[in-house]
Amino acid sequence: MTDPHIVVASTVAAAQAAATVTPKTVEQIDRFGTDVAKTIRLLLFPFQLTGALQDRLERYIDRSIRHVPEERRIEPVESLAYPIVEKLRFQSEHDPITELYIQLLSRAMDRERVGEAHPAFFSVITQMAPDELIFLHDFASRDETLIMSPVGRKVYPDPAWRKSRLDKCELLAEVRQQVEDETFRYEALSQPELFPVYQEHLQHLGLIEYHNQRARHYRELELKVRDDSDLTVFSMKVTHFGRLFLKACVKDVSSTHSELSAR
Repeated sequence: MTDPHIVVASTVAAAQAAATVTPKTVEQIDRFGTDVAKTIRLLLFPFQLTGALQDRLERYIDRSIRHVPEERRIEPVESLAYPIVEKLRFQSEHDPITELYIQLLSRAMDRERVGEAHPAFFSVITQMAPDELIFLHDFASRDETLIMSPVGRKVYPDPAWRKSRLDKCELLAEVRQQVEDETFRYEALSQPELFPVYQEHLQHLGLIEYHNQRARHYRELELKVRDDSDLTVFSMKVTHFGRLFLKACVKDVSSTHSELSAR
């Protein structure tokens, strides 16, 4: 494992060697690096790890610290920071849930944003699956989301089924495009067949809810003859709690949604 002091020392030495760097700049680099190293040591103190796990955890903590502007950094809120670090010990670098922990840890060290780090958010992250994060991002991309679901059955409505349902409504082309844009993107999920499970779980976590008002195109989507074997259409949205969660734990909702959908 690389000693943080060695990293700081080498950074300062490189700055001193550059003709354009002044002594004041060197002093700032030294203080910046030392503060980061001190915080990393503080957060690692309760945990005894060696080798690759230790190095990876140091990188996670370093990323969290550097997300916070230097002038806003505070001593981490231990009651929140230590449980997050404990979870990060075994988080894969390629798991999108890892970034939620890193962002929440940043909030615990940010004077201006520490109030966003609601204690419940840690518990929410520990229960989320990567697909549920994609689900939540999709919902957050619009004010309301149309859900198509078969009456009385919890199964995934594939594209052909959804197309058939819309064909029966004989919508104007412009309206149909709006409906398709407002409909949940089931195929963004790695396991779209688990969509009903994710929906129920995200509701249980308080992150999404049924929309109290009817969807904008509700009347146009009603079938003239009721068919209990066909898809019903209803509207859902991200709750206020859900948006606070995304604000605290996601760096950029729109870009992260695109990255996750591309996986």
